[in-house]
Amino acid sequence: MQGTSVIRVILINLIVIIVLFALIVAGYFYYTNATNYVTSQDAQVTGQIVPITVPFTGKLSNWYASVNSTVNQGDVLGTESNSSVLTLNPGLAQVVGRDQTMQQKLKEEETVTSPISGTIIQNNVAVGQVVQPGQVLAEVVNLGNLNITANIPETEIRHVSVGQTVDISIDGIPNTTFKGTVQSIGNATTSIFSIVPNPDAAQGSYTPVTQRIPVIISLNGGYAGKALVPGMSAEVTIHVNNNNS
Repeated sequence: MQGTSVIRVILINLIVIIVLFALIVAGYFYYTNATNYVTSQDAQVTGQIVPITVPFTGKLSNWYASVNSTVNQGDVLGTESNSSVLTLNPGLAQVVGRDQTMQQKLKEEETVTSPISGTIIQNNVAVGQVVQPGQVLAEVVNLGNLNITANIPETEIRHVSVGQTVDISIDGIPNTTFKGTVQSIGNATTSIFSIVPNPDAAQGSYTPVTQRIPVIISLNGGYAGKALVPGMSAEVTIHVNNNNS
C-alpha cells in the first residue's frame, strides 16, 4: 500500500509538472505572437472594381461585354443609337446643334468604352435595353492588380505600420502562403461606411464595441497561376517586429 501511495504521489507530481510546462510553453508562444505579430481572419482579396456607365439616356443598339471577357482600356463595349439618345434627352438637341464636338460625338452612335484594362466580372444589360446615367451596365477589374484588405482591431492598429511584411493565407488556395507588404492604413473605421445605423447611438445609449480599421496589403511577387479573385477570404499575419509604440 505504501508503495502504491508513493507511485500515486509521483504520478500526480509528474502530471502537475507536465501541465505547468505546457502552460509555460503556451504562455511563451502567446507572448511571442502578441509581441511580434498582429493576425486577422477578417480579410479578403480586393481590387479596384470599376463600374461602366453611360453619360446619356439611350437604347443599346449593340452590346459586346460578357462575363470573364478580357478588355483593354478604351475598347468599345457597346453603342447607344443616336436617335434614341436625342429622343430620350430632349434638351440635348439644342446643345448638339451649337457644339461641333457634340455633333461629331453623336454623329452616328454614342459609344460605351471600358475605362480600364481588365476582366468583365459582371454584366447587367443586353441589346435593346434602355440605359441611363448612374446605371451600372457592367463592372471591370484588373485581376493582375489585386491586393488584400484586412480589418485590424483598433486595439492593435498602433502596432501596424506601412512597409511591414505580411504572411497571407487564402481559404480557396490551401497549403500556399503568399507574401505581402502593408501598403496603407485606413483613416476611418469600417463602421463609418456602414449603411446600417448604430441603434444604440440612435437611442442615446452606447455599448463599446471594438472597431476595425482597414489595412491594404500588396501582394509581393505576384500570384501568377493562382486562381485569385476579388472577395476570396484570407487570413493575414503582420510581422510588427516588436513595434510596441
